[in-house]
Amino acid sequence: MHTGKHWILTLIIAALLLSILVPATAEVKPIATDMLEHGTPPAKEGWITPGREYQDESIHATLYERKNYKTKSSAGPTTIHWVVIEIKDPSQIRTVLSYDSFEAKKGANPPELVKYINPVVSFNDDYVKMNNYKGYVVRQGVFCCDSLDEWKEEMKQDVLVIDSQGDFSVIQKASSADVQAFIADLEGQGKEATNVFTFGPALVLNGEVQEIKGSDSTHEVALSAARTAICQLDTLTYAVFAVDGGDGVGTNCTELANFIAKTFPDCKVAYNLDGGGSSKLYMGQKKVNSAKGRREIYGMIYFASAVSEE
Repeated sequence: MHTGKHWILTLIIAALLLSILVPATAEVKPIATDMLEHGTPPAKEGWITPGREYQDESIHATLYERKNYKTKSSAGPTTIHWVVIEIKDPSQIRTVLSYDSFEAKKGANPPELVKYINPVVSFNDDYVKMNNYKGYVVRQGVFCCDSLDEWKEEMKQDVLVIDSQGDFSVIQKASSADVQAFIADLEGQGKEATNVFTFGPALVLNGEVQEIKGSDSTHEVALSAARTAICQLDTLTYAVFAVDGGDGVGTNCTELANFIAKTFPDCKVAYNLDGGGSSKLYMGQKKVNSAKGRREIYGMIYFASAVSEE
């Protein structure tokens, strides 16, 4: 009996020591949709290579690049950067507006906005809130604006919808009625339109490079420039591309579409975002790309950690 009690005591002490020495397993918790919620700041120990690769229980992001890339449209070679991101929960792909408001028409300095949201990966969105902006806007589940029908028929824009499951859909040459019908169909399936963007064009759909005509877009798609594009590769797997540029250096939209399709032949959706001096890509707090010209930006898309140790 005495030996049995001693053995039980030994087991209790061993269990207590183990609970102290072994760190608690982090739990992945969905992030509330509210724009004021930014997820969990990246852990210092999560940076496998600072500024290039991050991993925790909820997210894995890796930066790649192709230097001295030459295209027919460019005045010189450029560098194309891309980040592949895998997340555990669709709430981890998020948006923020400058001053947390669609009504505040003032831009923000990109490094300050990145510091505020403290993401794993972040980048510019469309030119939302600019004076000449015309589009359909939803940010973090909140409807902000519908001025799509102000576009002339021949200049209709491609609209990107990110739903509550984290899936991308593009409505090409969309009218307000087109977007409203698509969102109603989503809701009929028990989903929501979490974020909606108006810029484009669509670059790749279901692995197919799209025909891109400079005559039916206001976004200088045929000119070589710094560019940003967002892609869905698979379920909860994404890529973001940023092309260095300025003064005639960079890629046009077709060249970027071809590069994306060659890099990821099974890419489900690739969508062009604002470019030029607005093109910004960050890993953590580190700026990755180089685009000539400094601009305030009015919104960002980002991927956040959803780790919780509570």
